[in-house]
Amino acid sequence: MMLNKQLRLAAFVFLLSAFFFNPTTPGAAKPKPVSAKAKTFGVVDALKPACRKPSYPAPAPAAALGIDTQCGLAGSGTGAEGVQDSVKNNFCATGTPQTMTIASLTSLQAKVEKNGSINFGNESKGGKPKGPTTNRAPLKKLGEGSLVTLRAFVLVARQEGGESVNCGKNVPDEPLFHDIHISLVSTADATDECAGVVAEMSPHHRPDSWTHANVEKVARAKLPVRVTGQLYFDSSHFPCSGGQGAGEGNPKRVSLWEVHPIYKFEVCTAGCDGAGTWLPLDVWAKQQ
Repeated sequence: MMLNKQLRLAAFVFLLSAFFFNPTTPGAAKPKPVSAKAKTFGVVDALKPACRKPSYPAPAPAAALGIDTQCGLAGSGTGAEGVQDSVKNNFCATGTPQTMTIASLTSLQAKVEKNGSINFGNESKGGKPKGPTTNRAPLKKLGEGSLVTLRAFVLVARQEGGESVNCGKNVPDEPLFHDIHISLVSTADATDECAGVVAEMSPHHRPDSWTHANVEKVARAKLPVRVTGQLYFDSSHFPCSGGQGAGEGNPKRVSLWEVHPIYKFEVCTAGCDGAGTWLPLDVWAKQQ
C-alpha cells in the first residue's frame, strides 16, 4: 500500500514539473525562434561538400573563416544559377590532374559553341537564352568537374566583389568573402587578356597567404605558376571574339573554361624551362 502511494506521488510531481517547465505552457519561457537569415545562411547551411575528404587548399587558414559558416554550396543562387554556384564550390575533384593548356581550353570552348544544347552568356543571343546553362550534362562529358593543372603566367589579379556563389549581399562586403580573379596567359611578356583564361581562388577555406597582393607580386615577378583545381565552365558570360572583349559584365578571356576553384597554387623559382622548382604560394610569399 505504501509503495502504491509513493508511485502515485512521484507521478503527480512529474506531471506538475512538466506543466510548469514545458515551453508550450502558457506563461512559460519560449525558445527564441531561428531567424530566416540564420536558417538560410547560418551554420545549418554551412559549406558541406559531397565528398568525405574535400581538397581544400593548404595550409588551412589560421582562424575560422566566416564564409565557411555563413554560405552553403549553392550560395544565394536559385534555379540554374544555384546549380552553377554549387559546381563553382566543388572541392571534390580527384584523381591524377589532367594537364591543360590555354590552347586546349580554347579548343573546349569551340566544342561548346558547336553544341546547341549548351546556352551561355549574360544576355540572349542568336536565339539562345542567356546563361547559366540549364543542363550541365554536356559540360560534364567535356570534362567539367575533373581535376586539372595548368601552367601559365599571371597577367593580372583582381579582388572580386559580392557574387551569388558567395552569398552576395547576405554576407559582409569584404575580401575574405569574395573570390580572387586571376587572368592567366601563355608567356611572361603577354599583355592581352583576351588571349588568356581565368582561374579563381574561392574564399572558402582560403589560406591566409592567398591574397590579391601576393598574387599580384607573382605577376610582377613574371614567374611561371602551376594552378591545380577543378575544370569549370562559366556559362554566365561570353568570351572575347576576334580579340575584342564581349562588353560590360564579361571578363576578358579567350575561353569560358576555368580552373575554379583552385586547390593548389605553385610558383616556379628555378629550372622553369624544364621540370622546375615549384614552391607553394605561402612558402614563396614568405621569401619575398
